[in-house]
Amino acid sequence: MSLNSMKTYSQDAVESIASALKAGDSGKLGKFLNRTVELEIIDDENMYSKAQAELMLKDFFSKNTPKNFIVNHQGSKAETSFAIGILVSTKGNYRVSIFMKSENDSMLIHQLRIERSD
Repeated sequence: MSLNSMKTYSQDAVESIASALKAGDSGKLGKFLNRTVELEIIDDENMYSKAQAELMLKDFFSKNTPKNFIVNHQGSKAETSFAIGILVSTKGNYRVSIFMKSENDSMLIHQLRIERSD
């Protein structure tokens, strides 16, 4: 894959992930999770299976209904990509960091952090 097509590919994944975060759609977000993912939600951090991570995200969204998600920074290098943004919810704002790697022609989330934002 060329560098330009990798950037477009990464951009498409970031847009789809941002849309899922904005909607609070853990199922749609789950499509971008790797088989195992390092997930941090507020102060709870661990390695989880894709199914466990999806359930944890569903629980988080049920308690913090998203109103918007804005990507502030994003970039890619070789087979990796990242995006950092703010999730605006009914219970406050959260900084979301997403780290992805290309695997089998898909950009998959390997690490997802949701931290309180002041």
